[in-house]
Amino acid sequence: MKDHPELYVRSPILFRLTAIGLMLSMLALGALAVYALWTDIVPLYGRIYRNAPVVETPLKAFFMIAFIPLGPCLIVASLIAAWTGRKFDPPKTSWLHGFQLRSLQLTVVLMVIVAPTMIALTTATLSAKDYWSCPKLRISGSGWQMFWVNDERVCFKPDHYINENWPCKAIDGRDVCVQVDGR
Repeated sequence: MKDHPELYVRSPILFRLTAIGLMLSMLALGALAVYALWTDIVPLYGRIYRNAPVVETPLKAFFMIAFIPLGPCLIVASLIAAWTGRKFDPPKTSWLHGFQLRSLQLTVVLMVIVAPTMIALTTATLSAKDYWSCPKLRISGSGWQMFWVNDERVCFKPDHYINENWPCKAIDGRDVCVQVDGR
């Protein structure tokens, strides 16, 4: 097998374009992670606090939290690689190496320990507040989403959904919908 030179040596322009593409992708993923935290995780605890009849737990959003410390590290690394045309490999004694190491460590801790713990504590809190899982409300094929209810009347098989997963059932020709945002 031939020993090929690394990409930044073979094609500096392609390497820089790849670094810019990675940086833009990381910006988009970072924005998505913050968006998931703001729109899925934070409102979840407000719904639990207000004793909403239906609480939706989007399990994927908990793991998006792990990307938040990784994003800035990858953005800085991509920016440096695009600017210099060389791979990002800071000396072990530099501030950038420490930043890279801590970002990766924090990402692993968030993904392996914090996110599963948050899911377990949220589930325990829901159980303690007399909620129970209602698989009937779950949209077909959405294995990463659970609905919890505290009223047996709102646990039903919906005919359709409106307004970001509000379940609806047709009763006597009228649509009856359950508001799941806790308001």
